[in-house]
Amino acid sequence: MEPTALEGRRLALLGLGVENQALGRWLASRGLGFCVCDADPGRRLEGEPWKEAVLEWRLGPGCFDRLDDFDLLFRSPGIPVRRPELQRARRLGGTTLSSQTALFLERCPAPVIGVTGTKGKGTTASLLDSILRRTPGVTPRLGGNIGTPPVGFLDDLTATDVVVLELSSFQLQDLDRSPRGAVVLPVTRDHLDYHADRREYVEAKAAICAHQAGGDWVVSSADDAIAAELASRSRGRGLGFRAGAPLEGDGCWSEGGEIRWREGGRAEKLASVSDLRLRGLHNLANACAAAAAARLCGAPAAAIGQGLSAFEGLPHRLEEVREGGGVLFVNDSLATTPEAAAAGLEAFAGRPVVLIAGGASKGACFHGLGAGIARSAAALVTLGEEGPAIAAAARAGGFGGPVAGDCADMAAAVRRATELAAAGGVVLLSPGCASFGMFTDYAARGEAFRSAVG
Repeated sequence: MEPTALEGRRLALLGLGVENQALGRWLASRGLGFCVCDADPGRRLEGEPWKEAVLEWRLGPGCFDRLDDFDLLFRSPGIPVRRPELQRARRLGGTTLSSQTALFLERCPAPVIGVTGTKGKGTTASLLDSILRRTPGVTPRLGGNIGTPPVGFLDDLTATDVVVLELSSFQLQDLDRSPRGAVVLPVTRDHLDYHADRREYVEAKAAICAHQAGGDWVVSSADDAIAAELASRSRGRGLGFRAGAPLEGDGCWSEGGEIRWREGGRAEKLASVSDLRLRGLHNLANACAAAAAARLCGAPAAAIGQGLSAFEGLPHRLEEVREGGGVLFVNDSLATTPEAAAAGLEAFAGRPVVLIAGGASKGACFHGLGAGIARSAAALVTLGEEGPAIAAAARAGGFGGPVAGDCADMAAAVRRATELAAAGGVVLLSPGCASFGMFTDYAARGEAFRSAVG
């Protein structure tokens, strides 16, 4: 299919975050002008390429009022598709809604492997990238939600490259095409502060493989019914992955200290579980997903073992900050859902863990995390608006340990957690919530934890 023509069309960037800034530079490099619509009245950027490329700045209240003025709208991921102004422009006819991700998939000359799910996307995409970098004849590029808008390296790609994209529900929601390869991690409950309901969140994820063709493939979690259902929508080949138990059918699993692969009835060892430097059964599942995708890209077993052992983990994801007084301090600020926080707890099974949890609401349910706290935590320290709900869920789940609540800031939470920690134990920041309200993002929260730990 030929890429959509942009010349001669009235273009607008809706929101000027990281993705649309990269897209704006790409459009300007082709001599294309566009309008910028952003709710921030101070968003105007000076200098090149903005000075010549921006035909009009619509900033502040009412910036989305007349979107039917344009032929093509590039939505920033933070702007919901269902926003009334966007729907009105569509209804009036002649206005098409797109995004930086959609444009990239349309024009990318290289095969693209997309990775989605509720948690683990960044780790899995990074593990896959690490493996492909050690695969002869493969030049991978990593981008997407992990921080690099892929349109920024679009012009450097050739048909022999492989692009690995971490894709969130925000980025997937308006896509009408899918990557040639897809990895679907477990899909739970998240971002209900953004999506209308859980159904909309799940349906947004479906675009990862719903538009695939017969020669494409999807690897999905064998332990998650939603991931399996989304994978079933693909017209391509379906494979599974799981950690800690045998797998029926083709795919990748871990068993007996080995990461194994089956294709066409023939099973083989790809790597040893000991090659993986990350903690937790959930990270072992991520490694199996990455190994399966890498195998489908032609990676040999040696590259898979080398890629797994070389990857040390992402910042703010079960990151061991320091050990002092016999206590290990671990920054898991990227655990922004209850399921991720519960997985963080399980990664330290057998050690007394003081959990620091809480933050801003995303409409999450904490029953599962409460049960995990009762099962795996020695003490609980809470902060943020969801702190009381997490404490209540822990008590309801049978937790009988000490709870220190209403900590005013991260420094206070770390002080209280240190007081409660036992020698040989762990102080774990695994919030299970968004960071907003107290911090600008999960990274700022993690940095505050690092600073408080000293």
